[in-house]
This record gives sequence, structure tokens and C-alpha cells, in this order.
Amino acid sequence: MSASSPCGLAVVTGGSVGIGLATAKALEKAGYTVIAASRRLATVPSAPTGITTHQLDVTDADSVAALERTVAEHPAELTLLVNNAGIPTHAATIADSDITDWRGTYETNVVGVVQMTQALLPHLIRNRGHVQFIGSTVGRVPYERGAAYAASKYALAALVQTLRLELNGEPVRITEIAPGMMRGDEAGGEFMRTRFSNDEAAIAAVYQGVEHPLTPEDIAECVVWCATRPAHVDIDLMEVRPLAQAAQHKVHRTS
Repeated sequence: MSASSPCGLAVVTGGSVGIGLATAKALEKAGYTVIAASRRLATVPSAPTGITTHQLDVTDADSVAALERTVAEHPAELTLLVNNAGIPTHAATIADSDITDWRGTYETNVVGVVQMTQALLPHLIRNRGHVQFIGSTVGRVPYERGAAYAASKYALAALVQTLRLELNGEPVRITEIAPGMMRGDEAGGEFMRTRFSNDEAAIAAVYQGVEHPLTPEDIAECVVWCATRPAHVDIDLMEVRPLAQAAQHKVHRTS
């Protein structure tokens, strides 16, 4: 492990915006050397901050393999993978939904996560590392007109739980962080613009009267906290909601 990275190397997928970008910055501040990997490269300062960017499409096996080679050649040892890359779907009932949405969402949110985990897991086991997955509360309680996205997050939850069982006895920690209602300039904004096809009135209605939804920085802090527990402490699941959200369908609104 390089002297300049006391925590080792962290790879964050979907690292160009939202939770991914906030997480990359928070991990660098905590002492990690960070690779922020994304299909669209972030405008993130490189040296001397300890964050570098890498072009990555988690659905493309060659792209994933290229990232693995970068990790293998890196002077710092990989100790953390944050599987954050994911895409939303358009709001639609099951009867009216576009099957292309289903395929694309599953390829990125599930199969892409499997490819990343397979590629980097040997490094993480060897270095007594940690794999974190950014899921969603919708991966346990769905909502109408969101089945494709919810199904992908249910699948992710099953993936995480199965991996935890299969790696029992290996020196690697497995964590799922599941955010609830979130809004951010990029994270929540982009998700909602896709979900509601840029219908600003529909987007505004979701957040009406909710003064403090979660922010990407809130989830980034959770990632760092889980990563920096003692090596024998594994946070299996962390569900995180804003105070106003008691459950998926129960949200306190001031107006």
C-alpha cells in the first residue's frame, strides 16, 4: 500500500455525478486514493486531491476488464469497491412499460454490478477489503409505475445477501446502503427527469412540502462511515431516509 494512501485504493462506479461524485470526494478526504469511474468523466480535480477518473461502462466486459488492469497496476492496493453505477426508468405501469427500459435497467443495475464485483473481488479478498452497493429502499417496498427500477433493486438486494453468504469466512466485508427520498442537483434531479420525462410539475409534486430530502453528501458520509469501521465490523444493510419520510408512502409535508 502506498504511503500516500493510508486507507488504500477505492473504486467508485458512477463516479461522475450525484452519490458517486460525492462519495469519491468524501473517500479522498478520509484518506483513500480514489478512482472515480463513469461512462461520462467527471470534472473532478486530479492531483493533488488523490482522485483520478476512468472511463467505464459497467455493461461492457472489455471496459470492466480495462478498469481491472488499471487497478492491478496501481501502486495502492484496492481495499474498497463502491458499486454505485445505476440508471432510472421512465414512470409507467407494467402494462404500458417499454420492455427496452426493463432490459437496459437490469443490464446496468444488476448485470453490470455482477461484472464489476467479479472483476475486482480477487483484489478485495487478497487485501481484506470491502464491497459496498448503493441500493434503494424501493428494493424492499415498490411503488406504482416504478416496477422496472424496483425489480432491479430487489435483485441487487438478493445479490448482496447471497454474496455475503458465499463469502462467509473470507476476509472481505459486504454492505448495502439503501437511500430513501433524495434530491440533488445531479443525483435526484437526473433520476426524476428521466422518471417523469422532464415533466417539471410532476417532479415538483414529489418533493412538495419536503424541506430536507436526502442529499448525495448524506449517502457519501454513510459510505465512509461503513468503510471505516473496525475490520471485524460488517454493516450488512443501512437504510437511510430523510426525517420526513417514515416509509415509502408516508411522507410529512409542510404544504
